Amino acid sequence: MTTTTPTVQRSWSGRRTLLVVIGTFFGMVSLLLFAIGGFGLWAQQQRDNGYFTAGPERVTTGSYALLAPTLDVGGTGPDAFYTDDFLGDVRIDIESKNGTPVFVGIGPAAEVATYLNGVSHDEVADFDVDPFKLSTTAHAGDTPVGAPADQSFWVASGTRTLDWNATGGDWSVVIMNADGSPNVDAALSLGGTLPVVEGITIGSLIGAVLMLLIAAAFIVPAVATRPSPTTR
Repeated sequence: MTTTTPTVQRSWSGRRTLLVVIGTFFGMVSLLLFAIGGFGLWAQQQRDNGYFTAGPERVTTGSYALLAPTLDVGGTGPDAFYTDDFLGDVRIDIESKNGTPVFVGIGPAAEVATYLNGVSHDEVADFDVDPFKLSTTAHAGDTPVGAPADQSFWVASGTRTLDWNATGGDWSVVIMNADGSPNVDAALSLGGTLPVVEGITIGSLIGAVLMLLIAAAFIVPAVATRPSPTTR
């Protein structure tokens, strides 16, 4: 005759309740991390040739240049947000809308400021992404001393596409007509590989699995049943 061992549900106690509450908390953190990791995976699938892109957006100015004065890479703050690899490879695509070839360049902020000192230009004070909107401050002045491409301080430049591997420093971005004439009118697209996104995605998914295991370690023992002693 075969004897089956009945299972006995343990009485519910304050300790078991606490274990379930703690396990549930870790489970919720796990779900949040899974959501972040899933969004990161989705975002990486939306990249264009490896770049996260925005635009094209039309930018215009009646002066000689449009200046974005401060692109601080490697500045003060948490290392995780200010490493040289935060932006990764940067790509700027620009297309003239009035037939005049357009120049875009990135250079040391101090040297760009010297080049545009006394030159009529517009400086970007603020911008919104959705919808795209630039707020600029006008600086009165004269014509530039020479065409932008003739300057030697640019770390990256182009008349159609600019590619730059972001490195630490204080940089400025300048858009001008290639011949140094006024009335810039162009469509601008910005892109970056943003390797930090991949790091956050992988970290979130690993963290999600760990949080799930911790949640199970708290909840399973609290709700499990145990066999009663065997009787013969």
